[in-house]
Amino acid sequence: MKFLILDLYTNNNWRLVKDTAGGYGTGNDFGDSIISKSINKFVSRAISMPPMYSMYVFSVLKERGCDVIYSRNIVKEEVENADYIILTSSIICHETEVEALKKITLMGKKIFLIGIFANVVKENYQNNQTYIIPGEPEAFFSKINLNKKTLNNYFDEQSKKNISTENYLVENLDNLPLPDWKYYTNKYPLRNNFLDFNSKIAIPITATRGCPYSCFNYCTYPLQQGRKVRFRSVKNVVNEMKHWINTLKTNKFIFRDPVFSINRKYTVDLCKEIINSKIKISYLIETHLKNLDDELISLLKESGLKLVYVGIESSNSSVLKDINRFTVNNDDQYKLIKKLVDNNIYVKSMFMFGNPEDNDETIKNTIDYSLKLPHQLVQYSVFTPYPGTPIYSLYKDKINEKKFEKFNQYNLIFDHKNLDNNKIMNLKNFAYKKFYLRAKNVPIIMKSFLSLVI
Repeated sequence: MKFLILDLYTNNNWRLVKDTAGGYGTGNDFGDSIISKSINKFVSRAISMPPMYSMYVFSVLKERGCDVIYSRNIVKEEVENADYIILTSSIICHETEVEALKKITLMGKKIFLIGIFANVVKENYQNNQTYIIPGEPEAFFSKINLNKKTLNNYFDEQSKKNISTENYLVENLDNLPLPDWKYYTNKYPLRNNFLDFNSKIAIPITATRGCPYSCFNYCTYPLQQGRKVRFRSVKNVVNEMKHWINTLKTNKFIFRDPVFSINRKYTVDLCKEIINSKIKISYLIETHLKNLDDELISLLKESGLKLVYVGIESSNSSVLKDINRFTVNNDDQYKLIKKLVDNNIYVKSMFMFGNPEDNDETIKNTIDYSLKLPHQLVQYSVFTPYPGTPIYSLYKDKINEKKFEKFNQYNLIFDHKNLDNNKIMNLKNFAYKKFYLRAKNVPIIMKSFLSLVI
C-alpha cells in the first residue's frame, strides 16, 4: 500500500507552522516596519517544523508495512503512484489546501484529510473523494484494516453509513512509534535556533496531550487534544531523547505540550529521570507561570531547560477577565520570570493585542509592562476568535476577513469596538521597535543572528 502525505504551504515572507495554535497553525507576521520585517525574516529562517501528527501518521503507516512519502509539494508522479493521499489541514494555509484538494480530486485520487481544522469546517474539504478523519489520525491509522476494500469504504456513500464516527484518540501515548525525524531531516530543515542559539536539529517531542485550563474559551488546543491530560511514561520520553541523540547526533528538544508542567509530580519525575540518565540535553517548553516554584525551576535547569515560553497576554486584569484568562498577579509574574533568568533560563513572554476589552491605552500599558519584565524575548500577537472555539459564537457576525489564511494570530480579523487592523499593525511595529532596540537586548539579538551562520 502506497500513501503520500501532502503538507502544503502558502508563500509568505514569515514563518508558517501548522503544529502551533492547537493544530490550526500560526504565521508570525510581526508587522510592516523595517524592524518588524527583519524579525519576520529571521524567524522564518530560525524556526521550521511540520505538524507532529503528520509524522506520527507517517511512522504508524511505515511500521505497518506501507510505503509512505511525506512532501511539501505536489509532484505529479508521486500523486499518480500513490494509492491514497493524506492531506494535512490548517487555518493558516486553508485556501492553498482547498485549491490543491480540487486539483488532486481531478486526478482521480482518494484523499484522507487529517488535522483538526478539517473537522471544524468540514464543508470546505468534503467531496465524494475525501474522508475527514475525526480526532487524532495516528489512532485512526493504527486501528483500521489497511486493505483497499476497507479503505475504499470510507469514500463510498452507502458504506459510510455503517462507519463509526467516533472521535479517535490515542489512549496510550507510549504505544505510538517515534516520528521518523531521520527521514524528515533528509528532506527538510527541523530547527529552532532560539533554543541554545545554535543550528543543531531541534527535535519536537511531547510528554503530554490535553489541557483543562479555562482559556479553552478561545484556545484551540482542547479541540485537537481534548481537555483530559494524557501522559507518556517518563522512561518512554527519555528513551526517545536517547534515540535521537544516538541517531541524529542532536541533544536539542522542543516540547510541544500545551502546558509542559501541568502536573507537578509528573514534571518532577521527568526532570529527575533526565538527570539520573546522565544525558546532557537542551530543551524548550511552554508553561503557565502559576506552575513554577523554586524547587521545580531548579530541577528544570538541572535537567537542561534553556528557554521557556510563558503566556501573559495583557497587563490589564479587566482585559484578562473578559476572555476568561487566569493568570498570576503582575508582582508574582516579575518574581517568577526573574527567578528563571537568574537560573540562566531564557524567557520569552507572549502578549496578545486586540482583546475584546483592549483599547489604545491598555495595549500601550501592556507594551510598557513588557519592557519592565526581566525576560529577554517577547512575542506580540493578536486576539483571534477561532472557528470551533466557544468564544467564536460571539464574533462570527463581526468577522470582516474572508480568507482563513489571514487568521494567523497576527491580524485583527473582526470589527473591534475600539481598534482596527491598521492601528494594531502600528502598535505591533511600535512594540517590537521599543523592545528589541534597547541596548540591553543587543547581545541576545547578535547571538540570535549568529546562530543562523554558525
